[in-house]
Amino acid sequence: MATLAAHPLDFPAAQPEGFPLIENDPVFDPARHLQIETPEHITTLSDMGYSDEEIAQCPTDLGITSTFRILSDEGAACLLDVARQLSAYTRSNPRISRMVRGGAYQSRFLRDLCLSQDVSDMISTLCKTPMLPHSIPHQLGHLNYNPHEVGENVDKWHTDTLRVDFVMFVTDPNLVEGGEFEFYNGTKHEVAALKKDGKPLDPAKVVAAALPGPGYAVLQQGNMVVHRAKGLRAAGERITMVNGYVAADTRFEDFCRFDQLQIVDPEHVVATEYARHMAWVGRETLDQQMAGFEFGTDRAGMAAKLDHVAGMLANAAAQLRDESKAEIQHFGDE
Repeated sequence: MATLAAHPLDFPAAQPEGFPLIENDPVFDPARHLQIETPEHITTLSDMGYSDEEIAQCPTDLGITSTFRILSDEGAACLLDVARQLSAYTRSNPRISRMVRGGAYQSRFLRDLCLSQDVSDMISTLCKTPMLPHSIPHQLGHLNYNPHEVGENVDKWHTDTLRVDFVMFVTDPNLVEGGEFEFYNGTKHEVAALKKDGKPLDPAKVVAAALPGPGYAVLQQGNMVVHRAKGLRAAGERITMVNGYVAADTRFEDFCRFDQLQIVDPEHVVATEYARHMAWVGRETLDQQMAGFEFGTDRAGMAAKLDHVAGMLANAAAQLRDESKAEIQHFGDE
């Protein structure tokens, strides 16, 4: 079956309140700032224990890659400068002590890096399906900073509120003690069952990514791979960047946890971004249906396609109307 491709959604032209531009913003130049290399190994969802039925619901069988390079030395230095400037806008939530979301509104360098066609092409190649930078701006260039308290984990064991993303070290991981990025080489169902029974994760399945330096990353299907960021064992600086992607083939169900996003993102931005994202998903799904138009008599099949889009948008509208507050989901520190 031919892959259908959505049209990318342009970054919003409007600047939301509370996101001032940084003063010293480098100009992103892919020729100077990118040094894209290929990971040596890919752990597939099948390798991790997911079933064929579960994998069929995902846009890619990619679970997580080994470490690979994205930025040149100059690009890594520019991103570090941007991240340090944005550190003045850190917020916290029950899972992460210090983070910046929405930085793509404040730094054109960060935005252009996150929207880079060269990087998107590399992500698409690794996923073996066209991928687009995430259509929710707060899912672009998410920055995590180490807590002020030594030993506190940067992030707890969790899965992401998006399907595909890369986690890239902004600071040099070799200049600090601790701060490892770890993932669990098993399914999220296995982790949930262990936590429910009060049992620890199998240490033999906990894998720490080897990170040669800043500008290196791992690519993962974040909603399927359980991962965390450990705390520093001595005072230091640790910053990572997470950049999200959506599948261009909208036949794969959207995975966007509005119930979780509204806990961590500003109220005046999160609903607007989500509504805009879902309107785009609906439009692109209808466009893809029309692109495959054929004369026929399968009225039930035609109705089912329309029901799919109508149901998806109705569910999104229901989430926007729901004023109840969920709890942020994670699997804890250990």
